[in-house]
Amino acid sequence: MYQLKQLLDFFKIRPKSYELYEQAFTHSSYVQNNKSANHYEKLEFLGDAVIELIVSEHLMKKYPYMDEGTLSKQRIIMVQSKTLIKASNALKLPELIRLGASIKDKKNFSENIKEDVFEAFIGALYLDQGLQMCRNVLKRTVIHLYEIHSLNEMNDFKSLLQEYMQKFNKHDIYYKTINAQLNNYWVEVWINGIKKGVGHANKIKEAQMLAAKDAYNKIIKGR
Repeated sequence: MYQLKQLLDFFKIRPKSYELYEQAFTHSSYVQNNKSANHYEKLEFLGDAVIELIVSEHLMKKYPYMDEGTLSKQRIIMVQSKTLIKASNALKLPELIRLGASIKDKKNFSENIKEDVFEAFIGALYLDQGLQMCRNVLKRTVIHLYEIHSLNEMNDFKSLLQEYMQKFNKHDIYYKTINAQLNNYWVEVWINGIKKGVGHANKIKEAQMLAAKDAYNKIIKGR
């Protein structure tokens, strides 16, 4: 059976307050029959704010060229429920939840509880270990899942662009690096000698993929 200690050991966390983590995995239904326990809802509230802060910080550093509106949209994608639930499942957090008799079967409880305990865990971690440890955990969970999603999405646009242009017998697609500095790349995509899109990222492959996305969207819209 999966134990809380295994989770803490996985991230090399030496808890100052073990009770905080127990609270993070205690559902309100459990408290009804165990009056001495505290449920996770306040930690969930705090964890939600900590996640938003760290994700905002990460996006601003990774995409310095993005405006506020685009950053906000990316943050929404990054912290959406399904991502937090995936992170919760990956860490086996549902196995640690203490439930009351009213929720008998852990396999059938609401998916929202999985999201809640992930946020509560981050809240407990912040109070016990501080912001840097929260960054470390989120980098290996939510941020990692987001980057996989983004990479797959951008790869799809590169393939989509190539497949779409092949329909019109336009096979000459060329990615040109126009500015390359440390962790700062600008790339243009040219199709049959005409510039069609531009991408900017801290890795050259990502910049190419963003250029493909820009070109594909412009071509579809007839621009």
